[in-house]
Amino acid sequence: GVRLNVRERRAFIYSHGTYTPYPFQVNTAGMPLRVRTRCVWDFLTRAREGRPESYEDWIYQSVGRGFAETFLIPYSEKFWTVHPREMTHEWTGNRVPQPTTLQVIRGALWSRQTRIGTNAEFRYPSHAPGYGSIGESLRARAATVHCGHRANRLDAAAHRLHFDNGTTVDYRRLISTIPLPELVRICPEAPPDVREAARKLRTNSIVVVNLGIDRPAINDWHWAHFPDRDVSFFRISFPNNFSESVVPPGMSSVSAEVSYAPGSPPDEAGIVERVVEDLRRVRVLRPGDRIAFSITRHIRYAYCIHDFHRKLAVRTVRNWLLGKDVIATGRFGLWNYFWSHEAMMSGLQAGEKAAREATLSHGETSD
Repeated sequence: GVRLNVRERRAFIYSHGTYTPYPFQVNTAGMPLRVRTRCVWDFLTRAREGRPESYEDWIYQSVGRGFAETFLIPYSEKFWTVHPREMTHEWTGNRVPQPTTLQVIRGALWSRQTRIGTNAEFRYPSHAPGYGSIGESLRARAATVHCGHRANRLDAAAHRLHFDNGTTVDYRRLISTIPLPELVRICPEAPPDVREAARKLRTNSIVVVNLGIDRPAINDWHWAHFPDRDVSFFRISFPNNFSESVVPPGMSSVSAEVSYAPGSPPDEAGIVERVVEDLRRVRVLRPGDRIAFSITRHIRYAYCIHDFHRKLAVRTVRNWLLGKDVIATGRFGLWNYFWSHEAMMSGLQAGEKAAREATLSHGETSD
């Protein structure tokens, strides 16, 4: 029920004081000669034998040390807030573009190749409230959605859920997208091994600084990546280039993402000023651009970190929950690096699983 516009990705990477099209691996022609030479040589001579043990190993095997140390590793550290050596690589899949030798060489000499990777073309809702219209459409199709309820205790033995507003709900099967550590926290009967497993699950946090700019069409980009440590944000996007309906006429918008380790947020009072200053320094904003609006949003659970504890910890928590008829799903219920469509599909699958098990528990057959 949501109208979607098709967009051809316009994404960039800021490195060595200049912008180069995304993905970096096939677009180094604008970089200094020494950077290009090292990246191409290290790509051609990289070691490819053996199975990589970590995400760091995988990066070196995939693109070589030049690309790794110029972009992928510093960007990963900035984004994830942990070094790639602390992470596994099973999540990479199609998320990190894998270039051919010809693409790398051509991109170092002259080419501007942008239609590489899974999101070279993407879709975005054509009307307000932007991406949120997908959630609104799904809610309109549901029977009843109760908002303003915060779960504060899960009585798994009695199959009862308690909320801050005093409401209680009994269930046969419970589907939860609450982050696993939070779900375990509100369940007093969770055994020690489950609590310990939940404590091992790691995530990064993000503060999003949203700005309204009193100037139309500041550029035609969709997003840009910033691996440099002296730039506060790791990524910025331009919502008005996704859909014209998300800004007033004659205005533009910038959404800047600043990653941090949980419990160590940046200075709230100064983060907007720091972001605006950096946007001017990297030439996204002009010195005279007026900031007409700003708001910050903290995302406590942002991206689930695929470290070496994750797989066993998730299995321990989810197996215990399943034994209590609780089906955890979504990005934070499965503790997975899901893209949006994958998160939505996991919810659909969880619903089908709950319905199937409920049918079987009543002695009926299920297809």
